[in-house]
Amino acid sequence: MSDQRRMIITGDLDYDVRVWAAKNIFVNGTCPEMYKPLITGGMNAFYVYVFPVQFFLGVIGNALNLCVLLSRHMRSEANYLLSALAIADILLFLTMLPAALGVWPSFYTNDYFRRFYYHSHTMRHWFSNVFSCITSWLILAVSVERYLGISSPMHARGEWRESRVRYLMIMVIVGSLSLTAFHHFEYKYGYATMCNGTLTYGKLVPIDRLVPYISSLQVRVVTILKTLQIVLVVILPLIGIVVLNLKIILVLRRSSVLVTRSAKSSIDDPNDEFLRDTDSRQKRDRKVTITVLAIIACFFLTHTPSTLPFILELISPIMTPSQRDFIRRLMPELGPVVHGWLLTGKVMNFVLFCMSSVYFRRRLRAIIWSRCGCEKHLKKYSGISCGNSARWQAMRMNTLVYRESVARQSSCITQVE
Repeated sequence: MSDQRRMIITGDLDYDVRVWAAKNIFVNGTCPEMYKPLITGGMNAFYVYVFPVQFFLGVIGNALNLCVLLSRHMRSEANYLLSALAIADILLFLTMLPAALGVWPSFYTNDYFRRFYYHSHTMRHWFSNVFSCITSWLILAVSVERYLGISSPMHARGEWRESRVRYLMIMVIVGSLSLTAFHHFEYKYGYATMCNGTLTYGKLVPIDRLVPYISSLQVRVVTILKTLQIVLVVILPLIGIVVLNLKIILVLRRSSVLVTRSAKSSIDDPNDEFLRDTDSRQKRDRKVTITVLAIIACFFLTHTPSTLPFILELISPIMTPSQRDFIRRLMPELGPVVHGWLLTGKVMNFVLFCMSSVYFRRRLRAIIWSRCGCEKHLKKYSGISCGNSARWQAMRMNTLVYRESVARQSSCITQVE
C-alpha cells in the first residue's frame, strides 16, 4: 500500500504530514543518520544517470542551433518557429534542473534548497507542462509551414511575414498557459519542520485524497482539463503531424514523377541542364522522405507512451482493488521510463528538423569557424562564395519551378542536398 494510503487526512495537511513523517521517517523524534534524496526510487536513478546526458544534449544542442537559426542570413517564418521550439525545449530542461539537483547530497542536505524545492514545485510542474505544450504545437506549426512550402512553392517565396509569426506565437503561448493552468491546484503540499527545526519536509498529496475537505467539483474539473490537455497536446498534434508529413511525401513523389517525365522528353538534348539535375533531385527527395518518416516515428514513439499513466489513472475507478494496487506499485517504475522517453523525443527534435540539413550543418560550421577566426573556412561554407555563384545560378535557372518545392525548405527544415 502506498504512503498516501497510510497517511490519515484530517483537513489540516501540514499537521497530517507532520504526524505521518514522525511515524514513518523521523521515528521517536530522531533524525535519520543520512537525509534521503528529494527524489527516490526509479526517478532517482533516472536523474542520476540519464537526465545529465539529456540535459547536455538538449540545452547545448539547442543553443548551437539557435546560433544558426537567429543569424542574419536565416530569416524566415520556419526558422523563427524552430527558434521558438529550441527556446521552449531549453526552458523545459531548466524547469527540471531543481529535481535533478535534488538527488545529490550537497543539495538535499541543504535546508534552503529543500524549501526552494518544495515551495517552487507547483510552478515548476506548471511551467514544464507549458513548455511541453508549446513544443508540441510548434512542431505541428512547422509541419504546416513545410507542407505549404512544398505544395505551393511559388507562393510568397521570399516573403517574410513577421506579424503572422508573432500572432501565432502569442496564440500558442496564451493557449498553453491557459490549458495547463489547472496544475496549480492539481496537488496540495503539506509541510513540516523536523529535526529541531533544521530540516524542512514536504509531501505532495493529490486533491482527490482531500475530499470531502475540498469540493468534489474541483476534482472533476481537474480530470476534465487533464483529459483536454492529453487530447490537444498529444493526440491532435500527433494526428496533424502524421497527416501533413504523409501529404509531403505524396507531393514529393508526384513532383518526382513530373521531373522524370520532363527528363525523358529532354533525352535528345544531352546538354540540357534539367536532365542533369534529375538524378540529384531524386536522391534529395528520397532523403527528405526518410527525414519526414523519422519525424513521424519519433513523435509517435516518444509522445504516445506519455499518455499511459493518465489513461491508467482515468480507468482506475473501474478496476478491481487488486488491479488498482498493482497499478500503484507499477507507477513508480513506469514514471522514469515514460519521462525519460519523452525527453529523448525533445532532444531528437532538432536532430531531425535541423541537423539533417546539409545547409544547416554548413552554416553551423561557418559560424563556429568564424568565432575561431578561420575566415577562409567561412568563405568556403557561407554560401556566398563568388567563384561558383554565377555558374551555380545559371545551372539552376532551368529547373527553378521544379526545385522550388524543396528549396523553400532550405531554411533548415528539410534541405538535404
